[in-house]
Amino acid sequence: MKKIVFSLLLLSLFVSNTFSQGNFGQTQNLIHSDNKLYHFGFILGFNAMDFNVTHAGVADSDGRVWYAEQTSFSPGFTVGIITDLRIFSFLNLRFTPALMFGDRTLTFIDQDKGNVNDVAVRTNVINFPLLLKFRAQRYANCRPYLIGGASATLDLGRRREDIILLKQNDFGIEFGVGCDFYLPYFKLAPEFKMFLGMSDILERNRPEIVNIADLKYTNAISKLTSRLFVLSFNFE
Repeated sequence: MKKIVFSLLLLSLFVSNTFSQGNFGQTQNLIHSDNKLYHFGFILGFNAMDFNVTHAGVADSDGRVWYAEQTSFSPGFTVGIITDLRIFSFLNLRFTPALMFGDRTLTFIDQDKGNVNDVAVRTNVINFPLLLKFRAQRYANCRPYLIGGASATLDLGRRREDIILLKQNDFGIEFGVGCDFYLPYFKLAPEFKMFLGMSDILERNRPEIVNIADLKYTNAISKLTSRLFVLSFNFE
């Protein structure tokens, strides 16, 4: 997880540095764009999904205690839309719903015998963030900003037959940094955000499980919360 987050940050810094060294200080572009009451845009980006696991320490029917960790995952794709409302010169209100595709794998380990079982968790999430965008003073054609607020998610990828089943709804906080680059015809903003889920998203009521032994994976977890890391490119 740390390697993916570090790679996303490096990519964001590289893109920001590339734009900031261009010919953005010679002529100011889109000089009236920040005075609009509202505007729209779209989002393209990448994401990495993670779990924060709290172990239960409960033994299964065979007396074995399992614990879980996320050892592997695949970077996913993000696409969304932007609705931006200007409150005053340094503060905007933004609603940026996005569809995120990704996969996560939980590895369950028997702490006594060292047995290892991998359980894949497919995740297709619609994210609904309502955010405040705090903008710094514009310098030439660059304007850095901070962003933060609340967010809710809707999981569309869950299947009732999955060994680990996530609840459909989650909520949490979202925050990040970015920089607006004013190009001749539009603004491009590399942005790095993090979503921290606040609720337990593990579904524990599993009457549809055929193999009762599979319930040991659900019972091994006391609490499961979600974390999302997103590197996006906003076109406005």
